[in-house]
Amino acid sequence: MFNFLRFTEWPAQRLASPDAALTLCVWAGSAQLADALRNLAGRTVDRHVLSVSDIDRIDDLQQCHALFVPEAAQRKVPAGLLRRAEAQDILTVGDADGFTASGGMIGLVPEGARLRFELNEKAVKRSALKLSAQLYKLGRMAQESASP
Repeated sequence: MFNFLRFTEWPAQRLASPDAALTLCVWAGSAQLADALRNLAGRTVDRHVLSVSDIDRIDDLQQCHALFVPEAAQRKVPAGLLRRAEAQDILTVGDADGFTASGGMIGLVPEGARLRFELNEKAVKRSALKLSAQLYKLGRMAQESASP
C-alpha cells in the first residue's frame, strides 16, 4: 500500500500545501487489516506525513487522499462509493475479487503464493491522479465492467 501512495501524484488542490498530511482511509471492515495499515501512520510520502483513518460513511471521503476497501467490507460498500472517490481524486485500492472490475483503481489479486496487483486505467484516467509508469510496468491491466 505504501508504494502505491509513493507512486501516485495528486493534483495540487488535493494537497494544498507542501507539508499537508496525506490521509489513507480504510473503509470499515477487517480490524486486523486496518491495524496493519495504521502502522504506516507517520511515514513520509513526498514530504507529506501519512495519517490513517477508519471511515464508514460516504460523506467522510472528503478527508481522504487514498481509500482502501478490504474484502471483508466489500458487501457493506454503498453504491457509488468508488465513483464518488474517483470524482474527488482519491486513489482506491482493494483486495476483493473483482474490485477493479467494479470501478476500483488498484486491485490486489492472489497469483499462486504471491500477491500481485491490477490497474483499472479507465478509473485512473477519469480522476486527476497520475500513477507512475513504474506501476503500469509492474501491474497488469484490468477490465472494468460496463456498470460499476
